Amino acid sequence: MVRWPQLLACALALVLSGCGSVPLTSIAPLARIDAKTTDLSILRVAVQLPDALRPRAGGVKLDVVVKVTGEPEIKTSFAMTEVSDARERGALPAPPAGASSTIYRLSPGDAARFDALRASVLEQSGKGRKGSMGLGVAAREFCRAGEGPSARLPVTIYLMTSETRSFVPVVRDFDVLGDPALAGGLASLDTCKP
Repeated sequence: MVRWPQLLACALALVLSGCGSVPLTSIAPLARIDAKTTDLSILRVAVQLPDALRPRAGGVKLDVVVKVTGEPEIKTSFAMTEVSDARERGALPAPPAGASSTIYRLSPGDAARFDALRASVLEQSGKGRKGSMGLGVAAREFCRAGEGPSARLPVTIYLMTSETRSFVPVVRDFDVLGDPALAGGLASLDTCKP
């Protein structure tokens, strides 16, 4: 039987700082997410960044890690595409001054590829093979949109699924400058092109 209790949000939070960053008020709504049945057309990720940083086009990915007993772990990445529909922005909490938010979704083609992967894992479950499926979102490519970082660079990530029906914070105000490994990489970022 496939084990689905892995908390989707925990995988998202691991991208930045670990499950300890998931706000306590988010745990209950995020625990309702069912990877077996979640509607991928509703899946949205929102990244709130200080004005000094911008994600590059194509730099936000949905990573799916599949583990089936007796087989090597398989990781598949799906490109997330930016959503420009103003109606979707209305569902997202307004960013604080000096920050902006970007919303992402799976492209229809990648949603179909993900569904095929999910069906394959469920098929293995039907054959009595134990496995798990973990999801994570990573923003891997950034550029500098303004002056160098100030004292803090807080990042917030939200998730919306068919189960949550609204944006739920997965990571709130994670200070990139507070993590030496991430802070060290900021100096090498290119300036964003207009």
